[in-house]
Amino acid sequence: MQFQFDISSATTKPPAPPQPVTPETVPDLLRQILELQRDQLTQLVEIQKEQLALARTMSPDNLARWRQLLSRWAKDQPEFAALCKKAYPLMERAYVYLLVQMVDEIAQQGDEALDGDFAIQEFLDRFGMKVGQLSHLVSIVGPLADAANQLEEMEKQQKQQQQQG
Repeated sequence: MQFQFDISSATTKPPAPPQPVTPETVPDLLRQILELQRDQLTQLVEIQKEQLALARTMSPDNLARWRQLLSRWAKDQPEFAALCKKAYPLMERAYVYLLVQMVDEIAQQGDEALDGDFAIQEFLDRFGMKVGQLSHLVSIVGPLADAANQLEEMEKQQKQQQQQG
């Protein structure tokens, strides 16, 4: 195999010399920067509005999924919804208590709380796994408890409508 490279056709243009900055151009440059920042901020706000709208539209879908799960298993596990409603406040209290302990310890130690790799690793060993796992469990049981409350309200409304009708 033979290869042939032709680098003579690849000519590069010398970079354009920088334009001198004069006192008259500085305010103009600052205005341009400010306009760019405003445009970017406007774009960020629009993106956040779109994300919020999406989250609002998806929230009922998520609760509907949890309601369906509770409904599907109501015959096999009739106490499951009630247990979720009972367990959620207890789990939430434990989670908040753990967070209070964590931030209180950091506040008491002050600026040296997370100085150095050893201190950070010790902090993560002490709180990281517990906070992460408890947060995950709360994020699962919480929607189940909300869905159970919604199902209960829907059942009450249906009973009231049947009694009135």
